[in-house]
Amino acid sequence: MVEGKVDYRAWIIVAVMFFALGLAFSGRASLPVLMTAWENDFGWTRTFMASGGSVILIVMAVSAPVVGNLLDRHGPRFIVGAGLILSGLSISLTGMMETKWAFLILFCISAAVGYGVVSIPIAAATISRRFDHNRGFASSIGMAGVGGGQAIFLPLIAWAISMYGWRMALVVFGIGLIVVGFLSMLFMDNEVKASQSPADQQNMTAGFRTKLYSVIRNKIFWLLGIAYIICGFTTAGIVKVHFVPFANLICGFSLNESATAYGVLALFDAVGLLIAGYLSDRVHRPLLLGLIYFLRALTFLMLFFVPTEYWVLMAFAVLFGSFDFATVPLNAGLVGDHLGLRTMGLSMGLMFAGHSFGGALGSLFGGVAYDYIASYDWVWLAGMALAFIASILAWSVPEARPAKTPVGGASN
Repeated sequence: MVEGKVDYRAWIIVAVMFFALGLAFSGRASLPVLMTAWENDFGWTRTFMASGGSVILIVMAVSAPVVGNLLDRHGPRFIVGAGLILSGLSISLTGMMETKWAFLILFCISAAVGYGVVSIPIAAATISRRFDHNRGFASSIGMAGVGGGQAIFLPLIAWAISMYGWRMALVVFGIGLIVVGFLSMLFMDNEVKASQSPADQQNMTAGFRTKLYSVIRNKIFWLLGIAYIICGFTTAGIVKVHFVPFANLICGFSLNESATAYGVLALFDAVGLLIAGYLSDRVHRPLLLGLIYFLRALTFLMLFFVPTEYWVLMAFAVLFGSFDFATVPLNAGLVGDHLGLRTMGLSMGLMFAGHSFGGALGSLFGGVAYDYIASYDWVWLAGMALAFIASILAWSVPEARPAKTPVGGASN
């Protein structure tokens, strides 16, 4: 690394990951916006569609560790581009579907493989490989695309559905994903420029089984991983899938109002992510991570007071969004420092797999609860209780900061 010199290519990669994540997560999060249209057109039950959301998360869970290991071995350039193109093709073809099987194969399986490629662990590992100084902040900027993209694209998808129908909306959005996929191949590279530990040097030549064993025998991996499973249940599962239907069907707000509130939540995903990324380079990370889980638990209480007050729904969106993706840079930093950069793709992939399985359970649980008792009350209570448990697990993790490096941005 040359002191005072900034690696501009590294910041270009941050920008590419911002847009890639924004589009990919908007595609994944479009399910709740589409539920009402598919219910009207096909007569599908909420349990069936929520089960589709669970399938998406399970496919992502299965693919994430494999993709993470490929990233460790070959780099992100063509992996990220291929994921975006696959998701784009699948979503565009979903716009032509007529059957449940087409929904499951195209929207829930094929597109989800692409989402598993363009995912939080891939972004975290890709950016961390390029930065020594301000790694947490750089990662948070790239991953802020998750919230920033959804804040822009989900209301646009809801508007397009109401104006032109869901078929046209999906076809056009899928084409956008394909275009960004090809552009990402042009601007990304496969270099690793961050300083590496002796464990990283050893893992350069280690096989998959050796690296897997080194990860799963680490106590820190399990403390962070179990908390991240709960994180998936409370965010990707119950809130990200059922927030819009709750606002639309239970509270009586219009689809556009509900999608706008979700967009605000996604926007504050990005705000919370950036703040947490900045703080992750400066404060005790396990303490902050546990506090985020604890405050997230408290926000679920607000959902019991929403039904006729739109401002309460928006207040929940702001607060929950602020604590939603704020866990990501903290988890990524702790994983990188405790388990090593050369296994970070695999480690984050395994954690993301747990997050996705937790989300799948939350999605299915919310759908069944709504179909049987026409209420989400028990769903919110379960989310609150589990988030409290996650905070205790996070507070059990020791801090482990690497030696300070000279100021100057990315290493060279």
